[in-house]
Amino acid sequence: MNLSVQSGCGRRKLIVIPPEAEGYSAKNLKSVSSGGKAIFYVVPLQDSLDTSPLAPDSPRFSKMPKTTCYQCSEVMPLQMLAVHIKTCIGKLSSDDDREDQISDVWVVEDKSKVACPICYREFLKDDITIHASVCGESLPTESSVATCADEGFPVHTSACTPKSLEDVLTFLKEQVDTTKEFKLCVDREDLPERGIIQWKRKKTASPASLLKEVYIGESGIDTGALRKEFLTGIENRFFEGIGTQGKSPKYSLTDLDDENFRIVGEIFAVSIAQGGPAPAFLREWCYNFLCAGEVNFSCLSKEDVMDLESYLLICRVEDAADTESLMMLADDIVSCGYTSQIKHELKESIIRSIVLHSTTRLIPILQQLKNGMQLYGLVDQLNKNSEVCKPLFVPGTITKPDADFIMMNCQPRYSEKGTSKEASERKVTNFLQDFLQELEVAGDGVLGETRPLSVPMVLQWMTGQSHIPILPDEKRRFKITCNFDHDCMERLGNHSVCYPIVSACTCTVTFPVKHMSMYEEFKRIMSDAVRYGGGFFKV
Repeated sequence: MNLSVQSGCGRRKLIVIPPEAEGYSAKNLKSVSSGGKAIFYVVPLQDSLDTSPLAPDSPRFSKMPKTTCYQCSEVMPLQMLAVHIKTCIGKLSSDDDREDQISDVWVVEDKSKVACPICYREFLKDDITIHASVCGESLPTESSVATCADEGFPVHTSACTPKSLEDVLTFLKEQVDTTKEFKLCVDREDLPERGIIQWKRKKTASPASLLKEVYIGESGIDTGALRKEFLTGIENRFFEGIGTQGKSPKYSLTDLDDENFRIVGEIFAVSIAQGGPAPAFLREWCYNFLCAGEVNFSCLSKEDVMDLESYLLICRVEDAADTESLMMLADDIVSCGYTSQIKHELKESIIRSIVLHSTTRLIPILQQLKNGMQLYGLVDQLNKNSEVCKPLFVPGTITKPDADFIMMNCQPRYSEKGTSKEASERKVTNFLQDFLQELEVAGDGVLGETRPLSVPMVLQWMTGQSHIPILPDEKRRFKITCNFDHDCMERLGNHSVCYPIVSACTCTVTFPVKHMSMYEEFKRIMSDAVRYGGGFFKV
């Protein structure tokens, strides 16, 4: 018997709920309880209930879903299968038949083999699935390549080729100790000098942990953007040369003695393993030394000379018209290690000495840089996968962000379709695309006289990083959310200008629509915001 509880006048009244023809239903109970606002009491019809399981042929199972036992092929209610399977012995008619069938299973064995589509080696059908799960994952050794050749398999197949760049990056990311933090608190205006000092002073923490950074006087909480901005500033401080052609370390015995290049090597490893940017600005001969630990002198040329003093000396030697002109440069030439006669006919030999002097003196610096890159096993990966890892260090492969990259990863949050708000928001989005394309076409020096702007600078302002993400999972998740503020006048009162608000840690930009109705206004506000609004001051 079901009873519904109703309240009123301080008393609780129990009312019997009459059942329908087929018993109680959810619709019936919901209607009498005012949408489920009452309490139901269930009174059993007898003192003891029979809880023994029903027989499989009970008529009460007729309307229940059925299933078939795969061992004995018996059809039964689905609820009975779990109990039945514990005692089911299959469809054997006798013990002799059972023994015969079991003996058949052990005697019959499939000896046929299948060739692996990756390494072309043959395996039993039962073993091919196990082999396929690991084939091509390990790096080839000399012995494995020789084995492939001896057995007649192509040595250029996937089983004999290096890992992909994505595999290397994933491996390095997995070496980061995410259970601990490597915290740095630095001054933005004295970066990276203070950053290097603070890095060396961290005796109780290891850079193998997750890097967390805070700028003094700024309220940004690091979830990645501050860290990436810090790692971006190392290039100009410790390297010299033309970025598109690659750079070499600056020759500084002071930095070498202070082991600053070891710290730079650790920063390289942290930067690659924890999301970038990749130090893709090294000369190829520098990268080859980091991989092999030695220099191929025959590959060095005057294009590898990056320091200004040696470069100018080479130019003066090339411009010398006779031996007398060369003799005026004798002191500089001799200081570069040239010990032969200074003659006009030996200009190429003199230039060669200057090239070797300018490059080989960097070997101790590169060795210290390599020692720092031992972090996360990065040097081992370079040694085993030199060609695969080359785009991470040598310019030319990793592309810089352009207007299309930013716009393709923007996710504007428009207002309701067809409203005037949506129309103004779409106009602002078009202004952003025009602004980025104008920067891209004109190059450095546009839209800013004293501090030139560029597309990477805009990306740095939006997200805290001026590079395209290198880690595979970060690249897939990378999006820039664009919000639109229509209520700044009501919230802040009468004012003449508002700047976009950026949350670089969440890659979110909020545009003040009221102040960006015209493209010239948009360009002026955006230029000032990107140029002067790089701090993390909003919590």
